[in-house]
Amino acid sequence: MNEFNISPKEIEEGRTLGGVAYITWIGLLVAFITGKENRYVMYHVQQSLITMLFALLVIIPILGWIIALCCFVFLIIGLINGFSGNVKPVPVIGTLGYKFNLVKPAAAPEAPGAPDVE
Repeated sequence: MNEFNISPKEIEEGRTLGGVAYITWIGLLVAFITGKENRYVMYHVQQSLITMLFALLVIIPILGWIIALCCFVFLIIGLINGFSGNVKPVPVIGTLGYKFNLVKPAAAPEAPGAPDVE
């Protein structure tokens, strides 16, 4: 978790949306729109997005079916990780989403009375 700077509080608050991100494109959009300020949710949105983009490679008949099946398995793995509070990339392609920095969490609102640090 230190690698991604995700606090246990963010994990606890974002577990549901972290899992929802893997349930079709609608779940991905719901998690993206409602969980922008949570790094855990955005991490799983990123993982889901890269997996779903790879699933679109089903244009080549035989290879496409193999890729689609792998992506389905990756989505199930991500779904389990999202709901269980794990911060683990999906196999093979999960690190690409983080490297490309596809989605970023919105800046967390500052606490009242917090000092300005520049």
